Amino acid sequence: MPTPGPSRLQTRDLIGPVLLFVGGFLLAAAIALPTVFVDGLRTIPLSTDVTTTAVSSGTGGSADDPPARVFDRCSLATPTARVVDAELVRQQRFVAVQPSDAERVTLQAGTSIQADHITVDGREVDPQAPRPGSDVEPAPGDSACTDPTITAVRDRITLDRTSALPDLGPSGGAPGSSEIQYAATAAPIRVPDRAGYTYLLPFDVADTEHTWFDVTTRRAVPLRPAGDTTVHGRDVTRFVADIPDTDLHQITGAAQSNPPTAITRPAVWFGVPGVDPARDLTATLHHTGRTEIAVDLATGTIVDQQITVEQTYRFIDPDLPDQRLTALSATFGFDDATQERMSERATSLATPVTVWGRVVPIVAAVAGVAVIAVGLMFLSPGWRPRRRRRGSEPDEDPAPSS
Repeated sequence: MPTPGPSRLQTRDLIGPVLLFVGGFLLAAAIALPTVFVDGLRTIPLSTDVTTTAVSSGTGGSADDPPARVFDRCSLATPTARVVDAELVRQQRFVAVQPSDAERVTLQAGTSIQADHITVDGREVDPQAPRPGSDVEPAPGDSACTDPTITAVRDRITLDRTSALPDLGPSGGAPGSSEIQYAATAAPIRVPDRAGYTYLLPFDVADTEHTWFDVTTRRAVPLRPAGDTTVHGRDVTRFVADIPDTDLHQITGAAQSNPPTAITRPAVWFGVPGVDPARDLTATLHHTGRTEIAVDLATGTIVDQQITVEQTYRFIDPDLPDQRLTALSATFGFDDATQERMSERATSLATPVTVWGRVVPIVAAVAGVAVIAVGLMFLSPGWRPRRRRRGSEPDEDPAPSS
């Protein structure tokens, strides 16, 4: 009787171990994706480039809302001050610039308020059209009073990409940026103690009180939750920040800015009663406001925003009557196109996190368990097919008996 040869490893003997390896890999991927890979998606993208448009009440809002009011700078050359109704548009763009890296991103933002139309003597006119006082040449460095730009600010800030908070310490040998420019003819003002959110919030932001930074006044103020709402079918949380009264002349020190933060004119120009009409009076620009934002908590995207601005000129002499001259009074809200665009941005930021943080791990986990089960079946003796010895012939059926 021949001695059987040594057993040789065949292809089907490797199926079980290979399946176990593949199943283990899928389970490891299901565990690692939400904790390792997805964390890199919950950061401010280096491709950030966002533009928003907000219109003043009475323009794109309810017809019952009062129109915006602005100080007509052309009246600086007329016998009395003039405040007019206006249709205003607030535009803002913030974009990621250098220096930026894996941990930090620098945002450069430009914000402007422009007049589409103004009402002078009961007539709606183009803000660039000539009107009383516009024939006077502006002082050197000043813009023409027919310039439709009411105010403009440029901001530059370095943020931590995960927390969305200012990160001004040195990184890679370069410090972070934090500077605000209020006038084209003035140098930017450094803000080394800046704190709070400004243009966006972090991923998975909590529905609790935070800090908001107001660029106009350079103040960090509480940002309080104010309930839930829906914007373009998306559930969002409202936050409110109140900006206290601030003398902008002390903040910026740019009397020649647009609008000027300080005005010196005779009392008759201000229309102050009980004061010598020829007496020169100086008033500085004060700012108060409120910012209401609707935030998609999953991505920190501001889907809707309403900004109320009250700017008035007030006399620096406390003995003078508390008479105020309106510089800007308006409430701005995102237009419908901006709300839709910001909602789409929130979706585009949330989709990769959902896919790689939930869908793919679940599929990988289910597939991994299934593959391991099949691998164990191949390794089980009860499921393993019986191996025939080489050279042996299958047994023939016995011949039927006669």
